[in-house]
Amino acid sequence: MAMFKSLSEGLKNADSCTTLKLSLKGKELPPELFTLTKLEELYLEAPQLKELPDMMGFESLKLLSLKAVVFKGSVAELFHLPSLRNLKLIETPLEPLTIKLATKMAPLQWLTMKACGLKALPLEMGELATLEELILPDNALKELPFTFNGLIKLKRLNLDGNAFKKFPDHLNELKKLLHVSIDGNHFPDDEKARIQRQFGLSPN
Repeated sequence: MAMFKSLSEGLKNADSCTTLKLSLKGKELPPELFTLTKLEELYLEAPQLKELPDMMGFESLKLLSLKAVVFKGSVAELFHLPSLRNLKLIETPLEPLTIKLATKMAPLQWLTMKACGLKALPLEMGELATLEELILPDNALKELPFTFNGLIKLKRLNLDGNAFKKFPDHLNELKKLLHVSIDGNHFPDDEKARIQRQFGLSPN
């Protein structure tokens, strides 16, 4: 069980390499990366990466963090990795976001999509029933899909810095939701007053 910060070191210690932090210069993920089948945590900063290859070989992966500022591909496959519990997508263009329904979804508990240019969330978001924390700051969201009430385990939601003008009232249906952050949105004054009156929140 060890962390490495270069692919070459990880490959030399493949049997113990469970965490890998990489800063990649190329436009593609190196094929050797997929020989590290014991990886549990993978942190990728890839400023030239435009799409992901088939990631399903990472059956042990529990955490994936990706920052790829010129990304143009799909992350749909990531939502089906069999062990993935924590997915962080930072400054990685995802508009439009696609999630494909399948018999088995990834057992995600934590999902972060920060500054990913999101204008909308797909209806399939409601299928991520294991989610406990959803972090969505600095996007362009104006509403949440009506299927959001499928996130029955959600405890924490961050919608800071989006484009909401009306509070998504159906969040009230999520009985386990303990914390909602909505600062930096476009709520008019009368809506701010309603939010504070009905939900006890004071958006800035």
